[in-house]
Amino acid sequence: MRRILALLLLPLALGTAQGATGDVPKLVGIVGPGFTIDLSDASGKHVDVLPAGQYELLVHDLSSEHNFVLGSKTTGARIASTEVPFVGDQTFTISLAAGPYAYACSPHFEIMNGRLQVVAATAPEVPVAARVTTRTVTVSPKAVTAGAVKLTVTDSSRTRNFHLVGSGVNRKTGKTFTGKVTWRLDLAAGTYRFGSDPRLTGRLVVRPAG
Repeated sequence: MRRILALLLLPLALGTAQGATGDVPKLVGIVGPGFTIDLSDASGKHVDVLPAGQYELLVHDLSSEHNFVLGSKTTGARIASTEVPFVGDQTFTISLAAGPYAYACSPHFEIMNGRLQVVAATAPEVPVAARVTTRTVTVSPKAVTAGAVKLTVTDSSRTRNFHLVGSGVNRKTGKTFTGKVTWRLDLAAGTYRFGSDPRLTGRLVVRPAG
């Protein structure tokens, strides 16, 4: 509780902005009218874990005896805060980095508080399409960024297969297989070879992330 009190006593962090923004995820903070405080998503579902990123926080402050403060437990800085005498709605644009956060009512922090864990945002999977015909084996695109890849292989040949080889990856279909299969791979920076066994003459270039 002392850590919660410490962040509630610090001044508002520079850069905290008020006012609605564009299409960013929305959070809703509610405090009062009784001794209740909560943080939810736009649908009203309580949240205690969120991906890192920018959010629009709408605070419903329903009591002149309470306030709503959201702060970082890592830095001790306030991210958003209403004043104790204020009653009404306030909107903040906030940026949440990965780490632990706490929210509370300053005068009653011991009984009106909650916790929020922000986790690193997961990069979306990059879609890659491989196609096997009686004549060719192709991959599109031929260059991607290192990380999560969703590789979909469409094989229409009963005599050829698809084989991908590279750092940490050695995946292939059977030569008699026809149809579609999806692999979820984690590709490292470098060059991967692909083709139909035994000729792996194609190249998939994986660029370093960042």
